Amino acid sequence: MLNKLFHLLRRREMFAVCLMIFAADLVTGIITPGFSLYAIGMGANLTLIGALGSIEGLTRILSSMPIGVLSDSHGRKAVLSGGMLLFVISSYLFTVVQAPVFFFPIRVMVGMAMVCTFFVGVAYVADVTAPEERGLAFGLFATFMGSGFVIGSAVGGQVTVAAGYRAGCLVAAAVALAGLIIARVGLATKPKSTADGAKAGALPLRAQLALLREPHLLAASVANLANNAWYGSTISFFPVYAASLAVGEGTLGTMFALRALMSTAARLPTGLLTTRIPSRRLVLISFGLALLVFGAMAGTSVPWLLGLLLAVEGVAYGIFLPSGQAYVSEQCSEASRGSAVGIFSTAGGIGSTGGPLLLGLIADLWGVRAVFWATALLVAVGLGLVWIIGLRHPAPIVSAHEVA
Repeated sequence: MLNKLFHLLRRREMFAVCLMIFAADLVTGIITPGFSLYAIGMGANLTLIGALGSIEGLTRILSSMPIGVLSDSHGRKAVLSGGMLLFVISSYLFTVVQAPVFFFPIRVMVGMAMVCTFFVGVAYVADVTAPEERGLAFGLFATFMGSGFVIGSAVGGQVTVAAGYRAGCLVAAAVALAGLIIARVGLATKPKSTADGAKAGALPLRAQLALLREPHLLAASVANLANNAWYGSTISFFPVYAASLAVGEGTLGTMFALRALMSTAARLPTGLLTTRIPSRRLVLISFGLALLVFGAMAGTSVPWLLGLLLAVEGVAYGIFLPSGQAYVSEQCSEASRGSAVGIFSTAGGIGSTGGPLLLGLIADLWGVRAVFWATALLVAVGLGLVWIIGLRHPAPIVSAHEVA
């Protein structure tokens, strides 16, 4: 495994995209944790905070397909570089706005930057690797991503304490600029897949629309929708439930740090496993683990056990990321990969936008513990849909695209 890992990292185009995505998620880790408090300090109320949180998901819904198609027609490097540029500009703009309402266009920019980097990056990794390498490559990509967020959260917290949130945003802008330079210098302009042999350029519109009928792409997209909804439940409602059990902010921060570490640690081994176990089965395993976790969370009020369950949820999330990325990449050729990833990202945007809103309504009606039962039900439905499609279509339909 180590030989294969070093072989991937010695390739400039692969090492560059890993460094770029590390920088992108480091920026996210610096900005995200303290944003709500920063906005409240400028006069935002909780309703506005919720709206600002949802705008990124809405942006993903509206922009994922156009950005994916753009990456098919104009190249991944241009789109990835554009995403890092958006991170530079948005990070700086956080430091100059004077009223919380002006955060809306900045959050739109952040949402577009995430699509351009995190999701088009998946298509780029698939472009520059052979099918037998992709599982390990996605595990490596997801590990760099997770490590960036872990380090970014720590750096952002320290800088914010020492010099304020705006100083943290300036650090984020500098990191994003470094990521932009890495993208421009290190990424291949027109990466050639070592296996697909697909022709350059985007597919015709009719062929792009036909992707919507691919059963395994539908299954991967449903899984991403449910995964984003369960992630929203974890981020938004676990802290509220833990606080109701007298868990302090310091302990809660430790719990989430452990979750992030466990999630990151699970990604590379999962990527390696995709070379031996079909990616869709690993997606099902991640959903099964999440189903057990959320069911158990709903039934316990012991703080240390909740922390343990949160760490296991991190493992489930870490298993899903590389296996879900591998699953969606198997459904298309290079020419349609951006469009397929756009569909996958759009579904995730629906989950990250609608999931928290629905779960918030449930929390208001029946209490925060009911959120975990609802999340478990949502995960069970996602698991069932992916399972049914997998039974009806036992092998991913790649050949149809490869000859396109």
